[in-house]
Amino acid sequence: MDISRKMRWLVGVMAVVLLGACGSADGLPTPVPTLAVPTAVSATEPAPDQPTAVPTSQPEQLPTETVAADSPTNVPVPTEIPPTTAPSTGGAADFAVIFVEPNDVLNVRSGPGVDFGIVGTIPPDATDVAITGSGQLVSGSTWVPVQRGNLAGWVNSRFLTGAVADQTFCGNTAVFDVLEQFRTAVANQDDTLLSQLIHPERDLRVRLLWYEAETRLDNQNLFSDPTSYNWGNAAGSGEPILGTPAQVLLPRLQNDFVGATETACNEILHGGTPGFVVLPEAYEALNYYSYYRPGTEEYAGLNWGSWVVGLELWQGSYYVTALVHYQWEP
Repeated sequence: MDISRKMRWLVGVMAVVLLGACGSADGLPTPVPTLAVPTAVSATEPAPDQPTAVPTSQPEQLPTETVAADSPTNVPVPTEIPPTTAPSTGGAADFAVIFVEPNDVLNVRSGPGVDFGIVGTIPPDATDVAITGSGQLVSGSTWVPVQRGNLAGWVNSRFLTGAVADQTFCGNTAVFDVLEQFRTAVANQDDTLLSQLIHPERDLRVRLLWYEAETRLDNQNLFSDPTSYNWGNAAGSGEPILGTPAQVLLPRLQNDFVGATETACNEILHGGTPGFVVLPEAYEALNYYSYYRPGTEEYAGLNWGSWVVGLELWQGSYYVTALVHYQWEP
């Protein structure tokens, strides 16, 4: 592990300690507390596991879990990447773990859903996971059969992402098209267009500061959503940032995304700050473009802002899946 990697690992661990562990992942992570029940998270989703102090491949006791009584329905595996072919390496393992915190693990179960027993775990930085067959829809989440080494079972596909190489992602015209449509949707506050750019199952994950807890939003009527969310604490004051997406997220996107003058692929462009500027460790498998608006002379350049716009290749199309904001921090 090089020095940069060590620093990012340390920062990630410090951030997780501050936020609290979410438990081993296979259902939906615990949502960020809000002033009202968010419409973005369904009450019928499977409950997450209890926190795992020391991840092991064969826990002695299975956590107590519940699952809504859904009848699984066959759905196709993402068709753009056949289970036996990886787009970047030509091998069988073509998916990476994503959105699992560095002190957590992805549970592998004996069947599709959290009511099946855990048969093993996959580390949060794994990039060698193969999907081996058709998935099943359980309580709003697609579960897929996977193989990693000698371990086989089922995982929630929300925690897997297609492994796409830099040279395939950067400069891709399909990626440019999605980003341009996203810019148009933000500029025009177009809920209809935006809903087409966010996968209906995978949702949109937003962090106003990279080390704060994420806010999960669905793809329906985002700019007109009346829910008041807790977006984390403000840099400097530490006061909670509360409000609807139109009140909190939209102005920051219009200012620092639509108003950006510089972009880069898989590199975070930013201004001066005494704080760290890194991607959350749980997002490291994500491909992204960063958008940078430089600060002005009036504020000695310190009023800069950047957005990382993360995209995933899923079911043959690219979708906007994560937004991370960066700014000067005291």
